[in-house]
Amino acid sequence: MKIATILFTYNRSRHTRAVLDALALNTILPQKLFIFQDGKKETTDEKEWEAVSSIISSVTWCDNEVMISNENKGLAKSIASGVTHVFKTFDAVIVLEDDCVPHPQFMEYMTKALTKYEDYSEVYHIGASSEPVNAIDNGTDAYFLGRINSWGWGTWRDRWDKFCVDYTMLGKVRKNAELNDWFHLWGEDLELHIIGNIYGKTDTWAAFWALTVIMNKGYCMSPYESLIDNIGHDGTGVHCGVGDSQLKLRPRDKLSDIVLPDRIEMVEDYEKTFSNYYPWVSKEVKNGYYKEVTLDLLELQKDKNSLGGWLKDSGIHNVMIWGRGRLCDYLIEEIGSMVSIDAIVETVPVSNTYKNLPVIGWQEIPDDILLVILIPGYDIGRITKMIGDRKLGDKIVPVDRLVRTVSEKNK
Repeated sequence: MKIATILFTYNRSRHTRAVLDALALNTILPQKLFIFQDGKKETTDEKEWEAVSSIISSVTWCDNEVMISNENKGLAKSIASGVTHVFKTFDAVIVLEDDCVPHPQFMEYMTKALTKYEDYSEVYHIGASSEPVNAIDNGTDAYFLGRINSWGWGTWRDRWDKFCVDYTMLGKVRKNAELNDWFHLWGEDLELHIIGNIYGKTDTWAAFWALTVIMNKGYCMSPYESLIDNIGHDGTGVHCGVGDSQLKLRPRDKLSDIVLPDRIEMVEDYEKTFSNYYPWVSKEVKNGYYKEVTLDLLELQKDKNSLGGWLKDSGIHNVMIWGRGRLCDYLIEEIGSMVSIDAIVETVPVSNTYKNLPVIGWQEIPDDILLVILIPGYDIGRITKMIGDRKLGDKIVPVDRLVRTVSEKNK
């Protein structure tokens, strides 16, 4: 099988060099490397753009072809057209962007997976970066799920032939009960990106590829440990903000055999594992919820009532807070002097502490806790479904419900 490797770049020389240097140190080198550089626009940093052109034109460690665009296509068009172009002469592709630094075994993993599942048409997408969830270990290095990840990925020509930027796909999925359930689990957040495309706020190809896979109920692969380190969360890119990528990285000195699953089936307990990861709540719903909570808290203050005092009087001396941010900060200050806040709970913890309090995952909530104050109360249904058999349902109380209870008790 002829497998091409593709790198998409623009005007980030440090990032581009890091990706190419890491790729050159892989245990398997590309059969052929295609490098696409998007063209300049009026706001382009010309010095950086020229530096990238120089870097990609000096690659000599593998067979390669460099294509520099005379126009600025934008990310979505660049990737869609570039992948389609390469598929004219290759059977499968491995795709990197200029902020996706590969592990030394990235090419080995991708090549092995593309070869192993070539004849299994239900497998659409091989991803190389991990998802920040606690997927159940299946005894191999990777598992199947229903959602693509675009930080280092690959596919085959016959699967990519189904890709299209079709805004009617969303409606077709919504009208099909079975596909709508599948979409709810694996792609509800895609709606935000697709709508953003319409209004020019986003430039996505990945949302349409993800939707294509969902429409066909295709299988995607993800490693338990990421073979990609995304270095684009430094404010230099258009599509990644500033912060941590939350990837569980495969140690760069870990060069053991790559083991892939023989059976093509979703990871065990996938509905529970991913029930709270891809589902999306609109900004309007969130803002409306928090506005109501804020107004209710102001009413409490006006009536000289205290959440902390009510908790203490009710015999609740230890609580946890699920979620963080400004409302969490307020709760810590308001109740912290009256009751003990044992921990901050997050669906997927991204740090060990917050405001000097320990941060834990929901699985670590002790059974004997009396109250967990849920800040994203609009998500109570999903969270209840996610925790499943844990005897915590009546102990996790949305913050709006708690505030109303305190208000009513004090009338």
